[in-house]
Amino acid sequence: MKLWNYLKDKMQNYSQQTVCENDMCMTYKEIVDFVEEFSKKLYGIKCCAIMCQSEMAASIAVLCCFAAEVTAVPLSQRYGELHCNKILETIHPEAVITDQNGIFQITYIEDSDYTEPKEHPVLIMCTSGTTGVPKGAMLTETNVITNISDIALYFGIDSSDTILISRPLYHCAVLTGEFLTSLIKGTKIQFYPGTFNPALINKQLKKYGITAFCGTPTLISMMARFKRKTDNDYLKHICVSGECMGFETGMRIANAFPKANIYHVYGLTEACPRVSYLPPDMFNKYADCVGIPLRSVSLKIISSEGQPTCANEIGMLWVKGENVMTGYYNNPQKTSELMKSGWLCTGDLALINDIGLLKIIGRSDNLIIKGGMNIYPQEIESALKTDLRVREVYAYGHNDEKFGVQIVLNVVGDFSNTEEVKELCRMSLPTYQIPTRINLLNEIPKNASGKIIRS
Repeated sequence: MKLWNYLKDKMQNYSQQTVCENDMCMTYKEIVDFVEEFSKKLYGIKCCAIMCQSEMAASIAVLCCFAAEVTAVPLSQRYGELHCNKILETIHPEAVITDQNGIFQITYIEDSDYTEPKEHPVLIMCTSGTTGVPKGAMLTETNVITNISDIALYFGIDSSDTILISRPLYHCAVLTGEFLTSLIKGTKIQFYPGTFNPALINKQLKKYGITAFCGTPTLISMMARFKRKTDNDYLKHICVSGECMGFETGMRIANAFPKANIYHVYGLTEACPRVSYLPPDMFNKYADCVGIPLRSVSLKIISSEGQPTCANEIGMLWVKGENVMTGYYNNPQKTSELMKSGWLCTGDLALINDIGLLKIIGRSDNLIIKGGMNIYPQEIESALKTDLRVREVYAYGHNDEKFGVQIVLNVVGDFSNTEEVKELCRMSLPTYQIPTRINLLNEIPKNASGKIIRS
């Protein structure tokens, strides 16, 4: 119970602070008392999935698992039944906590063949489950305590703040980077249980006097578009993560929320998740960088030749630290592919600039190689987002049997036809990056956290 005792000790310092969803609230003390009592019902269970309609209920269920030393597997109904079933079939938990009719219930799963790993994971956070078999990142108590204590050092929220959590706890960035970090800082928590709706989230900021908010560049830049100049600026802290963000998008966010300290951060589920952060006082000059590693994190960038890179040279990012997972559940082959001597291969292409700041270029598996040229989709997207007509954009490679690799562009914006988009591409991009096919859409599919789905 090392993790639960750590959280409980912190929460008891702010016993009258509250966690709310809509107009239902519980104090930290009430949550601690409930968790201590309900967790007794979980004793004897090794692994338990959490599938609650209420995100507030899901958060309390996670704490109950911590207190009972039961491995928690968060699920999200926002991703649909098929997605949840894939995770259940991969991990085979022994039970599921639900909140039917607002009441916590434990349902036991027959014929579960869950096997306790050598090192007990407090969480199994599943990733990449929408298009294939999910991978379950096993995170220990040490992983979680290390990461949230490191995040708490730089994230300036405190007991005077109210954070709005709008994304599912299924995401590690939300569970540890928002919920657990807020608990140890004594911050008031307001859950938003609705679907992706930037305009409605803006209204929630005003309704509840929200001072802290975390989200993807896609979500927050769309909120910036919906924000009216007459709106009061409540936000003091904004944390941006989950996608590569171009400088212009960062400036659009900064201009829309001028009173906020903006943290551009980077991480991945396998690192619990936070790896680095950009201090807010550097944001206006280096908005497209994700800054410096956390206190407990080391990183290195390795070239395709297997050598450390020089400044501004792109290579593969590797990270190491006590926040890094022990491996993937029941998948030693994939674990050995990505973890070498304690180092984790992130799969992200990155560089370190002249002053030592980390910049993420994009996923290595999204790299487009056309005519021998390495083309990074995020570079295309960032260039086009400088035009205010572009609301959303997604570039990707398509292997055409007749013409070879082609660049496809999906765009949502204020355009009458694709010819206007082609002209923008000709003005904004080098010749080798100009797309061969453009799709003008009303919306680009996004997941429950507002992140564009790259299929």
